[in-house]
Amino acid sequence: MSNPTFKSYLNIPYTSPATSLQTLDLHISIYPPSYPSCTIIYIHGGAFRDPLITSKSILPSLPFLFPSTSISPTSKLPSINHDKDGSDGSNNSGQRENHIAAIVSVNYRLIPYPTHPTHPCTPSDEDRNVKWPDQVNDVRAAIEWLSSSSDSADELGEEQGRYSRLTSQSEIILVGHSVGATIAFALALELGYSDDADRDDVEGLKDKIKAVVGIEGIYDFTALRDAHLDYRSIYEDFTNGAFGAEADGNWEKGNVIRMIADGMEMSKTAVVVLGQSREDELVEWSQIEMMGQALREKYWRKGAEDGKGVAKEVLVEELKGGHDEIWEKGEQLAKCIALAVERRIWRKLDAGC
Repeated sequence: MSNPTFKSYLNIPYTSPATSLQTLDLHISIYPPSYPSCTIIYIHGGAFRDPLITSKSILPSLPFLFPSTSISPTSKLPSINHDKDGSDGSNNSGQRENHIAAIVSVNYRLIPYPTHPTHPCTPSDEDRNVKWPDQVNDVRAAIEWLSSSSDSADELGEEQGRYSRLTSQSEIILVGHSVGATIAFALALELGYSDDADRDDVEGLKDKIKAVVGIEGIYDFTALRDAHLDYRSIYEDFTNGAFGAEADGNWEKGNVIRMIADGMEMSKTAVVVLGQSREDELVEWSQIEMMGQALREKYWRKGAEDGKGVAKEVLVEELKGGHDEIWEKGEQLAKCIALAVERRIWRKLDAGC
């Protein structure tokens, strides 16, 4: 049996008072990460309502992301070479450095699901009777809690000092699967668009989110429903539950493609990775095509630069497997995260941006 490569803290409340779903899991590498480092914030899917898909869905990916030593043998995942003469960032030494300081997997409150076959909710369940954008606000609260040394110290105790040292200079990569990707992009767009510059928490989070990863993501819920006639009633049920009736235009609240078209921008985000499998039975390939086109056409054209001369990247990664298989087996999800880390680290080393 191999030695553990990370330490986990589970079910940590990030609000006070917190419900049972306003918790997060914190996984910290036992080896000091190489500079520069990233903190991964993972947001699970589950149609905003499945109580059986939780923060624990990141667990199969952790062995692929935390190396067995501070420098480990190259795996199938992308590797990072600090030799700037390398043309593609590949590591010719056969070793992979760890640039992940911590992986944080966030739970959030759910919309009602009274017909769940094994875990139906009741109207009195405070964890499972919310609507959009409460999910986004929960994830934001979790990230703000992580940035608060006084609050997190109460839960992490002596480990807080080490966690603070690891993440104080660490950038954030937001990662979401399925509707978790919806939440991730909505949060990044909201922070990037915010004009509340007097709030330190807004500016701090805006500056730290440097990459967003959407895996099997839902970016247009109307298109999703229309592409899956066999699941039409199911998709309408959970989408109405999250946003309100389609007839009133409520579904557009979660349409991140529309948000981008309307001018919202992830102003500090330099890298986006979009991962999708053609074998996904629940989310169609055209979601990733529409999202990639929206990003590139609006302000992410290849070679385009933002106000600070920082070129932005949109990377599409084709995955293998069914919708839930992507996270259940771990490696495919980890591949997208590793790609985002690789590109973000290279950009920082090469351009200082």
